[in-house]
Amino acid sequence: MRYTILFFATLTLMACTRGKQTMLPDSGGRPYEVVLIGDSDSILYKVLTEPVTALPQPEPAFDVNIGTSMNATLRLARNIVVVEIDHKLKQIKIKYERNVYAEPQIIVHVSTPSMVHLQRAMRSQSTANNIRNLLKRNEIKNAITLLEHKHNTKLEAEVQQMFGIDMRIPSDMRASKKGKDFIWISNDSPTAMANICIYTSENRDSVMKVNIKGETDDMYMTTTQGSIVTTDISSDTDALTIRRGLWEMHGDAMGGPFVQHIIKHIDKHTTIVAEAFVYAPGTKKRNVLLNTEAALYTIQPKQNNKWKTEKSAWQ
Repeated sequence: MRYTILFFATLTLMACTRGKQTMLPDSGGRPYEVVLIGDSDSILYKVLTEPVTALPQPEPAFDVNIGTSMNATLRLARNIVVVEIDHKLKQIKIKYERNVYAEPQIIVHVSTPSMVHLQRAMRSQSTANNIRNLLKRNEIKNAITLLEHKHNTKLEAEVQQMFGIDMRIPSDMRASKKGKDFIWISNDSPTAMANICIYTSENRDSVMKVNIKGETDDMYMTTTQGSIVTTDISSDTDALTIRRGLWEMHGDAMGGPFVQHIIKHIDKHTTIVAEAFVYAPGTKKRNVLLNTEAALYTIQPKQNNKWKTEKSAWQ
């Protein structure tokens, strides 16, 4: 199983499916961009533009474009949310469709008896999170699909040899550095450097102090105090902890966001830490970080049949 399916196990929504369509046009729009239709009171606009957790500067969860109706242009967007008034309803209903007018695409229908009902429903963080998580899950799925078609097999083989896991490494990540039970992989971009680290200790600062240094040994990566936000998820055989926070370079003016996926195999008492971090001074970091994090969601322990059989849940 791609272990991330656990993250969305609590999302209870109705999925509308249509017969498989062929020759659909490519969807338009950038990652984490949403077309919002029918939200006359800007209720869902506020939900979708809530700031992302643990970024150095505020960035919205999604970039939102407002539409009044589903015209020929807007219906080709990759992420669409439609607010529909249905006075016959007694409560909010949420359903979604995939690849209706374009591919990849998700259309989320939020049906409500009135805008007042919608306003009340969005006061519940769980309801608001359900909508955001559904769209985020779709973007992760899209990113994983791209990784499956184009990835760095050479570095993947090194990761498998060192840690006994299969994962997809983005094809533009070609630079790497190894340490004891540690590997650092990077695209080495001068403007938006995306990085993946894999190691076996939960003590992040001690690992980074040894393995990621600045120009001198007195300069090293550390975690910004008070920045960590943690989510814990468990299954019968494995536990996943997701930590989001900020990093900074001790002794130097560098920093940025990071996300850790800490995977514990309960029976075998093994731990794998996979981390994505970004250094992109002066530019937005949300998309770079989240697209890099998608690679962490592809981690699959070798010869774990239970995890493999649940991969279909992403489809």
